[in-house]
Amino acid sequence: MRTLQQLSIEALSMINGKLLGDANISIEKNRHPRFRFAHSTHDQEWCFYCYEQLNKHLPLSKPKYRKVLDNRVKNGFTEQYYIQSLKSKIVAQLKSFWYPNDRKTIPFELLAYSFTPICLAWWYQDDGHLKIENNQVKKVILSTDGFTKTENEQLIQLISQKYNLNFSLDKQNRLILYDKPQIFYFIRLVKPYVHKSMKRKITIPSNLKEAAKKRTTIYLPTMLHVTRPTKDIHAILEQLPDLYNELLDEHTYKKFFAEQFPILKINKTTAKPYQIELTQKHMELINACRQITGLTISQVVHLCAIHNI
Repeated sequence: MRTLQQLSIEALSMINGKLLGDANISIEKNRHPRFRFAHSTHDQEWCFYCYEQLNKHLPLSKPKYRKVLDNRVKNGFTEQYYIQSLKSKIVAQLKSFWYPNDRKTIPFELLAYSFTPICLAWWYQDDGHLKIENNQVKKVILSTDGFTKTENEQLIQLISQKYNLNFSLDKQNRLILYDKPQIFYFIRLVKPYVHKSMKRKITIPSNLKEAAKKRTTIYLPTMLHVTRPTKDIHAILEQLPDLYNELLDEHTYKKFFAEQFPILKINKTTAKPYQIELTQKHMELINACRQITGLTISQVVHLCAIHNI
């Protein structure tokens, strides 16, 4: 691993993120291995950006335009830009990790070392998708069907260990994230490293389903002491301005996600409902908190109560 130690964590994160995604390493008899990737002309900006960033660490040829025959599309061909490395000791060592038996295999020991938000973001921009239906966030998809089921299960475990995100496998052997607060957190993690041409993959609709209204029902755990619903819950909501500011802060948001979000699961069959009236300011701040976190109205109020303890 001595050669790879020449690379910074950032560089190795980008390279491994790319290899999780659209990049591969050529395996040809009597020829040096080549790190390579291609993107459609639709994603030309992302392709060129990857080239500019990776060329600082790997010797890469300039992007080349090409047509690829494809009977599945109307025109009979697709258009793309293709990038390939030159002879490199780094690529040769990457091949030994990623292609130990001349087949692409995820090197989890190496990956764990560099599985930073940058790595996650580069992988997501290559192979990820944010599913939106009826203007609502539904799921994050990572197209991992090229890996084995065992490898994908290990990826799920790694993501959980590193980021407390609970992906699952669908019938197409893809990684899927359904939980809305976790989706919002995932987007928050990768957003600083997403290229402007890939903003479609992190754009969350601004309108909220079931936005907070003046008269609403709040569901709270029975362990919370509420005797005079409107008065007591209004007192809890005095924490809203501070809570909102802390949710805007990356450090405290991550702390809330790791420590407090897991206990906000509200079962309406066991929680106690309270019908109250909210002020205009309450509604605005609750909706703002929800837009950041993906939490429900009741979960935001519950978070305020925890924040007040």
